[in-house]
Amino acid sequence: MISVQQRSVPVSYEKCSQTVTVYHKEGEQYVRKVFENAFFDHKTVQSVDKTGSSTANTFLLVLPCTEQVVFQGDKVLLGVGAEITTREEWASFIPAKVSGLSVVRYVDRKYWQGKMCHLEAGG
Repeated sequence: MISVQQRSVPVSYEKCSQTVTVYHKEGEQYVRKVFENAFFDHKTVQSVDKTGSSTANTFLLVLPCTEQVVFQGDKVLLGVGAEITTREEWASFIPAKVSGLSVVRYVDRKYWQGKMCHLEAGG
């Protein structure tokens, strides 16, 4: 007789082994959260059209979680990032000045059997 085991979710999170830091602004407070179970893929895309070439940075963040922990406008950095405590630090914490920093433009929550199993964020 064949034994059938039901999975807890329909995907494997074995590639979610990177550490990322997510920065979120709540009013006048700056919250830094470090996640050690993420998948973060950052790349530069170059396109050429009749007006010339242009480059754009894109990324995909996959984070297994049961509640939303990343929001539109948050900032994401691969590895453990520094604390941000002042308005001035936040204002200068931008992709043009910080290598590898990305700003979340969308968040897509994924569900399995009525419960959130991970989220995908990108920009």
